[in-house]
Amino acid sequence: MKNKFRISVVLFAAALLSAAFIVSCSKDDDTTPAVDLTALKASIAAAQTVYNASVEGKADGQYPTGSKAALQAAINAGQTVVDNSATTQAMADNAVVSVNLAVTTFQGLVNKPIAAENLVAHWSFDEGTGATAHDASDNHFDGTFKAGPVGKGWKGAVMPTWGADRTGAANKAIHFAGGNVEVPYNTKLNPTGAFTMSAWIKADTIKPGNRFLGLQSWIGYKFEVQEHNVPFFTLGWSETENPYDRDSGQELPVSEWHQVAVTFTPGHMIFYVDGTKIKEHTDVPNGGRSISGKPYNLTIGQDFPTDKYSAGDGTNFGVSSSPDYHVIPLAWGGYFQGSVDELRMYNIVLSETQIASLYTQEKP
Repeated sequence: MKNKFRISVVLFAAALLSAAFIVSCSKDDDTTPAVDLTALKASIAAAQTVYNASVEGKADGQYPTGSKAALQAAINAGQTVVDNSATTQAMADNAVVSVNLAVTTFQGLVNKPIAAENLVAHWSFDEGTGATAHDASDNHFDGTFKAGPVGKGWKGAVMPTWGADRTGAANKAIHFAGGNVEVPYNTKLNPTGAFTMSAWIKADTIKPGNRFLGLQSWIGYKFEVQEHNVPFFTLGWSETENPYDRDSGQELPVSEWHQVAVTFTPGHMIFYVDGTKIKEHTDVPNGGRSISGKPYNLTIGQDFPTDKYSAGDGTNFGVSSSPDYHVIPLAWGGYFQGSVDELRMYNIVLSETQIASLYTQEKP
């Protein structure tokens, strides 16, 4: 009897041990592993460091006004995940990705400097008086006010005038209504490879041939707003082929200031409006055309120097034996009716970020 009892006790004890082991294993299997927040906390700390070190403003190395708010929002969202007792590992991992992406996006907005040697010319038109527009670049391509031509479709002998700029400041831009600012020819102003041109413009009206920049019109290049006030660029590239004409496809309201920019490199021409990429063309010639063999001055406010228009009707345009060779008839020319400010030229293709930064620095 005692032996049977002992056997029963031993069996019962074994049963208890087995049950305890099973329960123990079952509890271990059901327990949710602790969430590792180390990576998330590190990302938040790094993002906060970037936030604290950044400054909003228009200067190089600063960030657009209001851009820090998005980064702070991402930091706050990440901290909410840390503080949530119900956070899972998947939630924490996703938050790491979100915070890191916010930092990368924010840092991509920084106002990036452009090397001084890449700036060909910068006419800020801040003089406010006189008849000279000074170039702020190291090249000193200063321009002189010139009256427009007298002829059909032209207002006749009109001089440029100083006017209000995009911020409303008096005499800090130039208003055109038939005259131009003429800049002596230089090969640097006649790029045959990569370039960027940008300007703030305000058209007073919509009209054909509303041209605010020209180097021998379509023989070299011209920048304008065509019918419907659409930014439009023409690049001369061959003695025997038609010029390359392309537009941005975006209509601009009249009587409003807008920054327009165009970049060119063999194979690509890209238009920007107010710092945003608008349209890209890939059917682009390999390069521009040099006019150094028969140079003409650059003109701001019209497409051709006033004293170089031909009196002819264009019948023999382009025929080397005719007086019209390398000139254009007055009736074919065009002038800008409106205001121009902050005209820049570069010998490189600025990136989307650089153009956006330029817009940020110059906008009112």
